[in-house]
Amino acid sequence: MTILAGTILHVGGNNIIDRLQSAGFGNTKMPIEAIREAGNLNIVDKVPGEPDYTFTMESFDVSTEIEAWLIGEVGGGTVNTAPGSADPAGTEYQIDGVHTGFVNITSPWRDPLSSGGNILAGHIVPGYFPTRLTYKYGVKDNASETLDLQGSTFYYNQSPPVEDYFTGTGSQVTFSTTDNAVPYREYGAGGTTFRSVFGVIVAGNLMTKNIDYTTTPTNGTTGIASVTFNVAPAAGATVKFCYFTTSTRAYPTSLNAAAVVKPAAVRGRNICVFLGSGSSRAQVGGVQSATVEYSVKGQVERELCTYDITGYTVLQTDVTGSVVVRAHSIAQLYQVLTETTGLSLGAEVAGWLNINPTPMSIKIQNPRVPAQILKTIYVSDCLFDMPDPSVKVNTAMDFTLNFESQTGTMSVYKGDSGF
Repeated sequence: MTILAGTILHVGGNNIIDRLQSAGFGNTKMPIEAIREAGNLNIVDKVPGEPDYTFTMESFDVSTEIEAWLIGEVGGGTVNTAPGSADPAGTEYQIDGVHTGFVNITSPWRDPLSSGGNILAGHIVPGYFPTRLTYKYGVKDNASETLDLQGSTFYYNQSPPVEDYFTGTGSQVTFSTTDNAVPYREYGAGGTTFRSVFGVIVAGNLMTKNIDYTTTPTNGTTGIASVTFNVAPAAGATVKFCYFTTSTRAYPTSLNAAAVVKPAAVRGRNICVFLGSGSSRAQVGGVQSATVEYSVKGQVERELCTYDITGYTVLQTDVTGSVVVRAHSIAQLYQVLTETTGLSLGAEVAGWLNINPTPMSIKIQNPRVPAQILKTIYVSDCLFDMPDPSVKVNTAMDFTLNFESQTGTMSVYKGDSGF
């Protein structure tokens, strides 16, 4: 029997990532350099370089579970206790490269012939940093969000992958795996050093082996593994790391949420775009599609004596996107342009130069109860380009208003933000 996508889960923050449509690297080629020398026509050897992998996930989930996970929240491991589940409506998740931190993903592979859903194998994607988050909405499309994570390692084993979670006390320095951990031979078949845990993260920060912590066992045996920190994690700090275990594991108990708990998907009819804030906020009519993209420009950090990355330096962030409007009338289009420019276009002329920051919010309704707002995307300071008036015969006019955030920031709110 072939391996089916329906038997492979992706777990992050002690919670199954719901409504995934695709997930993976796309390219796992190991960077390698051919070494040559003068006086020799042949290659001397091929030396592995430093990998830079991007793990991409697309989901139809319209809750705020992914955003809560990215800022460090952890679920309870049971149904309806996902990251952020206890947060009240109106909770803000700042997607800005400061509050977002490193995450781990474990991916258990289920036995398709097992009624109990036993895990036969899996892979681990440890210590990855979020570098891009894209929201896309369209009239005839399902709402989607695509997340890019950047890192440098991944691991396979024919045993269940696990992530353990702990809370620092300010004095505890040693944390042990819940189950026996399978060893990894560092540097491949010829290696003589071993480790059993991957992606050691404290409060969203990636820790470095032999600098921030040490591990046991180191002799390649299977058993309970321990992580001992040189400095005790602060009280309340979330400590997490991954491993493969020889213990029998069934499918995680936090099964994919049913459609009665959260929508299977949300179509454009339940997505509304607003410009302005407070009493001046107005819904935009004729919207065909909307896109908001948060991105990071930065670099992974490395140091001598380890093949793991040691951190990620955010150099700059940006938020860009577009709103496509098919106006029902000239008056409707010019009302939108009045909002984006801050000018009364009946009395004043607007040109290409627009430096008027305009608040924009996108609100996603619950299709079963449209009065309930599930999620709000908010950009406080959109600088909109004037639309291109290009025409094409036998087509309706769609006006694309591209924008970028003046400060390069955005927020996501659980429920209705009020903006």
